[in-house]
Amino acid sequence: MKRAIFGPKSIALTLTAIMLIFGCLALAQWQWERKSARDSANALIAQNIDQTPSTISAFLTPGTPPKPSVRWRHAQVSGTLGEYLLMRNRYSNGKYGYGVMAPITTSDGARYWIDLGWIQAGLSATDLPHITLPTTPITVVGRVRGGDTLDRPGPRGSLFGMSSEDFSAVARTINTKRIASDGGGYLEAESFTPASQSLPLPIPKPEISSGPHAAYAVQWLIFALLIALGRFLLLREDLKNVKTGARRVRDTAQGLS
Repeated sequence: MKRAIFGPKSIALTLTAIMLIFGCLALAQWQWERKSARDSANALIAQNIDQTPSTISAFLTPGTPPKPSVRWRHAQVSGTLGEYLLMRNRYSNGKYGYGVMAPITTSDGARYWIDLGWIQAGLSATDLPHITLPTTPITVVGRVRGGDTLDRPGPRGSLFGMSSEDFSAVARTINTKRIASDGGGYLEAESFTPASQSLPLPIPKPEISSGPHAAYAVQWLIFALLIALGRFLLLREDLKNVKTGARRVRDTAQGLS
């Protein structure tokens, strides 16, 4: 019986089962933490996204990221759009395309970055879409976003193409720090006044959902229980076989005597 429990094979199986159980528990905890983080982000979105818009200067300050408390608030800015940047790997309704980011300069000289939205890709990788942005002043209403770790993923997509104006410093910032404005934040456009057919398709409101993380956490807990149950059943079967073998030996010995 001791061999069934403490034999090399049994010990190896038990240790393997313990490691797998701890691995499953760690993955379950990780998924639950992701759910908690998403719930916190959803609570902030639900709290801020339907509030009355304010001027963008109330939320974005040059040189600093937006405060967590103002993320997803609606802001309004009026000015003239500058040259745009294309962000690749952006999808809309399953279609591949590009995100379009452009600076807007207000009448007092302040500059903010705007995520104008999505535009469909051309027929090939070299066939870049051409966008004609309005040259007259425009008013943009959108959601305050940040490009830091508090507001992942920040501007979705990686930098692909730049227009003729030299925004190399901005390009490096977008690529390396995922920050899409001079002040560490940007506006995710929702509507334009006046409207224009040449403008990209604005990004829809985010879906407020906890996602599958809770289900995944429960799944890993079930896996841990199944591993423990499986090891218990194997051990019970080994003990049963040992007892059966011992009884046969004893019966055989009695028969010979």
